Amino acid sequence: MSAGLREAKNVLYIVDSLGLSGKTRTMAHVASHLDPRRFRAAVCTFSAEDSVLTDQLRENGVPIYTLPCKDGLDFRVILRLRTLMQSLQTQVVHCCNPRPILYGGVAARFLRIRGAIGFLSAFACQVPDRTYGFLPQPLTTVSRRNVYRNRIAARLMRYLVTVSRSLGNRFCEYNGLPVEKLRVVPYGADLSAVDGIGADEARRFRRDLGYGPDVVLIGSVGRLVEQKDYPTQLRAFARAAALAPELRMILAGAGPLEEGLRGIARDLGISHLVRFLGHWERVPLLLRSLDIFVLASKFEPFGVALLEAKAAGVAIVATRVNEIPEILTDGESGLLCPAEDSESMAGLLVRLAKDPGLRAHVAAGAVTEARDRHSLEAAVHSYQDLYDASLHATALWSANC
Repeated sequence: MSAGLREAKNVLYIVDSLGLSGKTRTMAHVASHLDPRRFRAAVCTFSAEDSVLTDQLRENGVPIYTLPCKDGLDFRVILRLRTLMQSLQTQVVHCCNPRPILYGGVAARFLRIRGAIGFLSAFACQVPDRTYGFLPQPLTTVSRRNVYRNRIAARLMRYLVTVSRSLGNRFCEYNGLPVEKLRVVPYGADLSAVDGIGADEARRFRRDLGYGPDVVLIGSVGRLVEQKDYPTQLRAFARAAALAPELRMILAGAGPLEEGLRGIARDLGISHLVRFLGHWERVPLLLRSLDIFVLASKFEPFGVALLEAKAAGVAIVATRVNEIPEILTDGESGLLCPAEDSESMAGLLVRLAKDPGLRAHVAAGAVTEARDRHSLEAAVHSYQDLYDASLHATALWSANC
C-alpha cells in the first residue's frame, strides 16, 4: 500500500437504512467516490434492507456493517457503534438524519472523535411552521421531546448539513439551534448516467415503445402514491391532449394507487394515450427519451426526480411547492404551476407541445443548471472539504486540551 493510502482518513457513514431516497443515493455516491489518497469509507446501517445502493457500495469496495436498532431509545446501539468505530479507527463520522446523528454523535464523543458531521434530509428538516395539504408521513419535529432530541444531537455535531439554506434555517429556528453550524450541500444527479445515452439510442427506445418522432412524449418517474398527485396530472393531460393530439404519456413506477389511476384514465377517455410501465430500472434512458417531464406533487421538499430530469436535458413542468422553486428557475429550467390545479398544468403542457423552441430552451436551461448546481461530483468535493475542515478543527481542539 502506498504512503498516500496509509495516510487516508477513515470515514464512517451511519444511516437508518439503504432504501432508495435522495439522502441515501447521495451518501452512497459520496462514499463510493471519495479520493482514496485522502479518505476511506465504511457504512453502518440500522436495517438489513438491501437495494441497488448495497450493490453499488460493495462494487466500489465500501464495507457495510449492520447494527439492528429497535424503535425508541436503544443504548446498546451506542456501545456497538463505539466498538465499530474503534475497530475501524474512525476519524470522521458522517451521520444521516436525527436518530443516527444522536447515536453516532454520542459514540463519537466517547472516543473523543470531534469530527462528526450530521446530515438532515429534506423531509427531516420539515417543521410545523405552515399547513401542508398532504404529508407522506408525520413530521419528525412535532413534540417538545423531539425538539430536545434535536438540540442534543446538534451539539454533538461539528457541522449540520442540509440540502438548502431555507430548509436549514427553518429547522434551526424552530429547534433553537445555532445557524453557524449549518452547511449546504444539495442532493446531486448522476450526470454520467445520462451522458452515455445518445440521441440514437433514445430514438430507438421510443420506437420500441411505439412512439414516433411526431409524438410529444410526456413522462413521470415515481411511486404511485397520493403525494405525487397523479390524478391531477391525468386530468391535466386529458385537457391538454384535447388541444394537442400529438401528446402521449408514460408513467414509470409502481404503487398502491395504480388500479385507481387506471380507472381515472378510463373515465377520462385517455387510456389509449397513457401507458403504465410499472417498476422501472432504466430511468436515465427513459428520461432521455421524453420531451416533457412532469412532477405534480402536493408535497416535495427537494425533488431528486427533478434533478435527474434536469441532468437528462428534458423540459420540465412541476408544481410550485416546498423547495421546488429553488431547484427550478421558472421559465428557464422549468415551468411551474400551482399544486392541484389541472387547468394551469394543462396550459403549460399545451404551450410546450405547440412550441418546440420553448421546449428546447427550457431543456437546455435544465441541463446547464444541473451541471452547474446539482452534480454528484460537486457533492463529493463539498463533503471532502467538510471532512478536512472538521479534522482540522479536531486537531486544534486536541492541541488545546
